[in-house]
Amino acid sequence: MFALISACIFIISCTPNQTDKEEIKVSNDLYEIPENCNFTTVQSGSQENECSPVLKDPFFSEFSGILINGPKEIIWPKNVSLEDHPPGPMGTTDGPLRLMIAGLVRIKFSTLGLKGDAGGEVLLVAVDQKTAQSYSGKMPKGDFEAPPFFADPSNEPELTESEKNSLLSSHFNLDLVHDLELPIADATYTIYATLGDYKSNELIVSTKVK
Repeated sequence: MFALISACIFIISCTPNQTDKEEIKVSNDLYEIPENCNFTTVQSGSQENECSPVLKDPFFSEFSGILINGPKEIIWPKNVSLEDHPPGPMGTTDGPLRLMIAGLVRIKFSTLGLKGDAGGEVLLVAVDQKTAQSYSGKMPKGDFEAPPFFADPSNEPELTESEKNSLLSSHFNLDLVHDLELPIADATYTIYATLGDYKSNELIVSTKVK
């Protein structure tokens, strides 16, 4: 009986609540969120980088859900225009007026019909703690969007139940200034990501203009 109760506790603690969109509560034994990494090197897109959350077992991890990472504080310079640093054709951004968030999403292949390719569908939300103004957006697709994994649905192979329930990971990186149209101003934001019934961990990020 004790073993059964212990197993139930383990399952509850490691599985996000997919009904109430509660924040994921997963042991840090399953993942790491890098600290003191260089967010100025992060670019918008689906590539993994030094600031990306990392699964300790990238192939067979039991984790499912969303993890995000971001700087605790951003200082933007005065007298710099966003017009001088427009996004590139693939949605990448540069220049001093950025606020990059790096994320990881891991879901079942069958979830929301995304076939595991979920990075571009994650919605990132930033809420100004003082005004309650919210900003939201998804990862830019760019001008040269790649074709879907199965371009012709009629050619999709028949999958087993095990394959449909297999967990697949995707990375996503967004620039809140360009992708969410965050204003260049002093503020403190609560930032999180959602996809369907999943909700990520929350970040608190302060922005300052000096």
